[in-house]
Amino acid sequence: MSRRPQYQSNNDVCNHVTEMESENGLKIGGTKGHIEETVYDPVFITIYNAFRWKMIPNCTGRYTCRDHKAVSHLAPRELLQACGIDQSAIESFIEYKIVFEQSRRKDPIHVIPFAVDRTTGLISYVKSSEEGEVTFVHTMNSCSGFQRKLDALNVVLTDACIIKDI
Repeated sequence: MSRRPQYQSNNDVCNHVTEMESENGLKIGGTKGHIEETVYDPVFITIYNAFRWKMIPNCTGRYTCRDHKAVSHLAPRELLQACGIDQSAIESFIEYKIVFEQSRRKDPIHVIPFAVDRTTGLISYVKSSEEGEVTFVHTMNSCSGFQRKLDALNVVLTDACIIKDI
């Protein structure tokens, strides 16, 4: 059973910024090839405010952590804890692990959708060194970037990908 919602265009899911909207959410984007939008998802906002994030150029709605050394050793759920997300909220999130064919893509990813409508979320790339050390490259994804990136990776979040041993 697929848990992926029907894809909607960015205009359907993103709340484009007006002066009033920016008072109720987090205004992001507007430069480096990013559309300007306001995010209302409280989990996204909490994580965004807990660490320093930078726009991925020409990849609207996607951000990588500037505090990479502080977070690269944290698994996705540990990152949420470090940001002060309530443990009961963390436990309610579904985490997916996607392993790609070696010829297609080297690094597996972990995906945690945040919003009930699954329009925002965390995509974490798992990096393994030759010594066996595992680190993560965490990317925050707003409504204009989350589903678009999953589509670009040809990823469908299915029950078979759910991490159950949490």
